[in-house]
This record gives sequence, structure tokens and C-alpha cells, in this order.
Amino acid sequence: MNKEIIEIIKKRNIHPIGYQKIGKGFFIKDKNCDYFLKLNTCNYDIYKYLLSREFYNFPKNYNDIGDNYELREFVPSIKVEKDQKVNDLLETLALLHKKTIYKRVIDLDDIKKIYEELMGLINYKIDYFTKINDKCDNQEFLCPSNYLLIKNISLVYYLLDFSKNTLNLWYEKMKNNLNMRVCLLHNNVSLNHLVINQKKYLINWDKAMFDSPIKDIVSFYKLYYKDISLDNLFQIYEKINPLEIIEKDLIMVYLIIGDNFNFSNNELLNTRIINDELIFLDSIYNYLKEKNKSEKR
Repeated sequence: MNKEIIEIIKKRNIHPIGYQKIGKGFFIKDKNCDYFLKLNTCNYDIYKYLLSREFYNFPKNYNDIGDNYELREFVPSIKVEKDQKVNDLLETLALLHKKTIYKRVIDLDDIKKIYEELMGLINYKIDYFTKINDKCDNQEFLCPSNYLLIKNISLVYYLLDFSKNTLNLWYEKMKNNLNMRVCLLHNNVSLNHLVINQKKYLINWDKAMFDSPIKDIVSFYKLYYKDISLDNLFQIYEKINPLEIIEKDLIMVYLIIGDNFNFSNNELLNTRIINDELIFLDSIYNYLKEKNKSEKR
């Protein structure tokens, strides 16, 4: 134990009988309680705010204002099947958003900035895939990753075109309604940051921030699209915190735009990247197809 940790333990009247480094922090075992200590961070204000909003899904915190460390109760997590834990994480995020959500008035310039940034990304993606398509047209033999992409290029173009139209509709709606719902985002969505014991606890709040709830939702689906369908995501989330239509529109735009590919010289890895992206896009397409069917009934 370094000197700083020893001083914190003395100040808090902790009598350790053992400790272990876990990630960026330390597990400290006391006769009466188990603690987790992390240096150079303190989320005191976040926890006080959460309590004021009656959100209690985080471990007990032992900090005072001005501390430069975080000391909380260490809660062991029971073993839960991944599918169930994915649902639990989504429900806990929805509850966090519901408890902390409010309307914020925004400027038209802010709406325009979001619109222009997203439209720029969509056009970049269209240009990117068009160049790959043109390049492949001039090749007699394609590598597996390019073959897989070109075989499914119509799906890519369809969704990018859909995202462009959806973004235009979103912009027109928002110009007449300069209000946006914001809430406290966990902003570090991961199953590793959900502890399940007597109740569900979110941990690791270092990146928490106020913004639209869609950002946590988009991050969640990008990570767990193989474990939950988009339709089930909306059903589970909206049982707790119903979304506005303009929010769901923007979720679809962000998901379709996705992230840039990180290709390497490893063709097997590149093929896996393309395959995963196509599975992801296909899950969005299937959701839209079923949604259109239900709307026509």
C-alpha cells in the first residue's frame, strides 16, 4: 500500500485485513465491510444528484466534498446469464434516464450544427463505399472482405439513403420545436459496469454527463446487437422511459452511420470486421422492415 492509501484508510477508520488491486482501484477487506478505493477521481456531486432524483442503483459512497479519491462499498456480483444481464443493464439505464430527464431549450444554431455534422458523416460514408465499389468493379478477383461487402452493398446504400431522409425529417421537426430532452448519461456503458446483487448497481461514473438519452442507447446497441434485437431494445427501454419519435429517428441515424472501419493487413480480420458490420446493419434493416409491416396493418 502506498502512503496516500494508508492515509485515506486511517482517515476513514478502516482496519484492513487484506487488499487487492482490481483494474484502476483497490479492493480493501475490513472486518465489518468491503470497500473499493480509486485514486484521482471523485464523483461526490454525481452521487448527491442521483440521490436527489431518487435513483439509488449505485453502491454506498463514503466521500466528502473536495476528496480527490473515490471510496465506496464493494458489492460482489452474482453470476447471471449474459442475455439476462444485457436486459438488466438496459432497464437500469432506462431508469437512470427517467429519473434525471428534463427539457432543455436549445438554439436553432445547435440543431443546425447537429444536422450538418451528421449529414456530413452520411455523405462521407456514401462516398467511401462508392469508391470501394468503383475500385472493385475494375478488379478481376476480389479479396474475401471486398467480395462480402460488394455482395451486400445494396443493403449499405439503402440504409444510408434511409438515414439521410430520416435526418432531413428530424431537422424539419426540430426547427419547429426547439426543445430537447436531456438527462444524466452513464456514458460508459458496459456489462462490466453493472453489478447484480440484492439490486442492480451501476459503477464507474467517471464519464457521466448530461446529454440526450439516445447516446447511451446507441452505445448500448453497438456493443450488444448480437444479444438483443432492436425491437426488444425499444420494448424493454420504453416500458420504463418512453422515447419521443424524434429521439428514435436520431437513434436510427446514429446507428446507421456507425463507426469507421479499422482495417489492417490481416485479411481474415478484415473479413470479420465486414461480416460483423453487415450483421449489425442487417439487424437495423430487419427492424425497419417489421416496423413498416406493422404500420401498414
